[in-house]
Amino acid sequence: MRQSGMALISALIFLLVMLLIVSANLFISQMSIKSAQSAQRQLLFEQQALTLHLNSVTDTTSDISEAELTVVSRCPASYAVWSDTLVQCDLLTLTTSLLSDDSRFATSYSSMLLRQQIVDGEVLSAD
Repeated sequence: MRQSGMALISALIFLLVMLLIVSANLFISQMSIKSAQSAQRQLLFEQQALTLHLNSVTDTTSDISEAELTVVSRCPASYAVWSDTLVQCDLLTLTTSLLSDDSRFATSYSSMLLRQQIVDGEVLSAD
């Protein structure tokens, strides 16, 4: 009778250890899934922010408010040869910042743009 009691206790201890191992594995796999989903959401958020920024850069050539642009310089040195009366240019920065709804993810993109305009008017001739 003592041997059957020891066998029962040994079997219960073995089942308890197996239960702990299986529950630990399930917990680890749940944490891995949550981590993978969080990384996937962050990548999707980054992709949305980059798409928004690239659309802003594309729209800058057509029409964008001056409040979103920061003038860095009037004319870069490579345009120093041209007269200010003929070519007007601005070196601008366009920054797009985005914060997710739950404030978990934040990202920002910045681009430098060169805006050039040829001024209509009389061209002075050198005689």
